[in-house]
Amino acid sequence: MPESAEVTDPGSQEASRRAAVEEVLVASGAVRADERVTSLTQLAGGWSRHSYAVQTTDRRLVVRVKPQGGLLDTDLGSEYRLYLDLAQSAISIPAVHGIDESDDTAFGGPFFVMDYVEGEAMNAFRGRDREALRRDWDGERGVASDMVAHLARIHDLQLVRSADDLPRLDFLAVVDRWQEVHERTRGIRDPVVEEGFAWLRARVPADEQVGLVHGDYRIGNVLVADGRVRAVLDWELAYVGDVRFDLGYFALDYTAGRHLQPVTDLIGAVADRSWFLAEYERHAGRPVDLEVVRTFSVLGIMMLLGTVYTGISRYIAGSTDDIRMAWNRFALPGLRLELATLMQW
Repeated sequence: MPESAEVTDPGSQEASRRAAVEEVLVASGAVRADERVTSLTQLAGGWSRHSYAVQTTDRRLVVRVKPQGGLLDTDLGSEYRLYLDLAQSAISIPAVHGIDESDDTAFGGPFFVMDYVEGEAMNAFRGRDREALRRDWDGERGVASDMVAHLARIHDLQLVRSADDLPRLDFLAVVDRWQEVHERTRGIRDPVVEEGFAWLRARVPADEQVGLVHGDYRIGNVLVADGRVRAVLDWELAYVGDVRFDLGYFALDYTAGRHLQPVTDLIGAVADRSWFLAEYERHAGRPVDLEVVRTFSVLGIMMLLGTVYTGISRYIAGSTDDIRMAWNRFALPGLRLELATLMQW
C-alpha cells in the first residue's frame, strides 16, 4: 500500500458517527444532555438512502443518510420536513428527531434521526413473503386493508411545513423528468422505451387529481408487524402532482415481485386487483379510471427504467462500487416486456 494512502479506523469512524447522532438529538431536545449512543449498525438495503440502527441508553432509533453517489439525487431536507408534516396526519410514520443537512457529516452526507418502529419490510420478490401476504389476503386482510387506506389518506393530505419544499410536477413534467434521465444514462437507443415516452405524450389525462404523491408506494416501503402496516417509509420521491401515479405504480406486476413473468395475481402482492381499486374508490370518494391507471403504470415503468439505467451508468463510471447497481440490469427485460404489454403491442 502506498505510504500516502489513508486508512480509516472503523472504531474511530463509528465513534464520530455516534457523536454526530448525539449532537443532533441533544440539539433537537429529543434526549437528555447525558444520553449516549451505545451502538450503531448499518441496516441492509437502501439504494439512494442508507439506514443505521441506533441504540441509546434509553431508546432505539434509526439514522437515515443521503450518501455520496446514491442512486437518486433527492433532497433529504425536504423528506425530513415531510415527515414533520405527516406526524400531524393519520398516516403511520416514525417520528423524526433532528437533522444535519451538511454534506461533510461523519456519515458522508446529510442525515436525520427518527424513531425505530417494530416491523418487517416485506420483499415481494421473496417467495416466503409473497406467501405470507397471500395468507393475509385469504384471511384477515389487515395488510391489504391498511395499504389501500393509507394510500387514500396520503392522497387526501393537506400539507403545511413541506408544501413549499416538495416539487410540483404535472403529468408532462414527470414524463420530461424521466425521459431526461433516460437520455442521459441509457448507453444505447431503445426503441421500445422511446415509443413508451411517445405513447405517454399522446395520453395526457384530461383531468388532474392533485395531491401528495408518495412516488414509490409498494409493500417493500412499509413496515408490517402482527398482520398490520405499522409505518409508511421512504418518502424521498414524494412530490405534489397527480396522485394516480401511485395507483399506476402500485398496479405494476413488477412491484408485486415480477422479474420476467408475473409471480402473483394480487395487485402489489397484497390484494385482488378489483377489490383494491374498489376500496380505494370508497376511501377516496371518487371513481378510478382504469385507462388512466394504465397510463400511469407506463409512467411508473419509465421511472423504474430511469433508476435502473442510472445505477448501471454510475457503476460503469466507477462512482459507486455497489454491485446491486450492476445486478439490477437483470430487471430490464421484464420491465420492457411489461411496458410493451401495457401499451398493448
